[in-house]
Amino acid sequence: MHTIRFFAFLLLLGLFSSCEKAIDLKLDNSAPQYVIEGTLSGEAGSAKVLISQSKKFTDDNSFIGVSGARVSIESDGNVYQFDATGSGVYQNTALKGLPGHTYSLTVKVNDKTYTSVSTMPQPVALDSIYVVDDEFSTNKDKTKQRLATVTYKDPTDVQNYYRFIQYIDGVKEKTVFVDEDEFTNGQTVNSRLNFNNDNDAPSREIRTGKQLTVEMECIDKPVYKYFYSLTNGASGDGNNAAPSNPMSNITGGALGYFSAYSITRKTITVPAN
Repeated sequence: MHTIRFFAFLLLLGLFSSCEKAIDLKLDNSAPQYVIEGTLSGEAGSAKVLISQSKKFTDDNSFIGVSGARVSIESDGNVYQFDATGSGVYQNTALKGLPGHTYSLTVKVNDKTYTSVSTMPQPVALDSIYVVDDEFSTNKDKTKQRLATVTYKDPTDVQNYYRFIQYIDGVKEKTVFVDEDEFTNGQTVNSRLNFNNDNDAPSREIRTGKQLTVEMECIDKPVYKYFYSLTNGASGDGNNAAPSNPMSNITGGALGYFSAYSITRKTITVPAN
């Protein structure tokens, strides 16, 4: 997700919707920019900000954190300071977000100030997850690839935006899936989390007996637009003839995003076919 690495998210709408495809965002050879990734949920330890710098696309994707930043989040007149817990990693272990509240992030580094605002949506319950066979893809051993499908009831008369994160035996799937309810408002949604295991990595395969976990994040519109533009910009789709940077919700010239999100998750043991 930056250089650091960006992973793309492909949106498809409908009762059976999916996102797929993991690709690196290739930045041009312009001067390095700060990359800020801020997250906050209602869970302990979620208040975290990662700060790094972009690189030329010919460089490796190692994470080189930026030290010496001052990081804080303000909400309802209260200011919460973050501590440096590693190179480029800043946390406030006591801070938990509340749905319906707005949070303002401020990052000060090398005489520059970057800000972002995110409102935490009300949570939507992830009702169930199950596994289906992919009719069109196979694993390296020629068995059918299996895919996770999530089921949830989208609230009526509210615009909702979702991000799904998948783990296989605790290993995070690098493809990240996003969706919105333009055509599914108020409906029960079954969304298939398609992805392409193009490197045939066994850790990515959904196999009998493995632990499958799916997290569903309810995100606000600016964060959704960031992930959606990441898909189109990174791949050069739509009106973009070449890869470009995603639509950041951070002001001041930094790349990245800040997301205050609500979260639910489900875990199953993958059954036999």
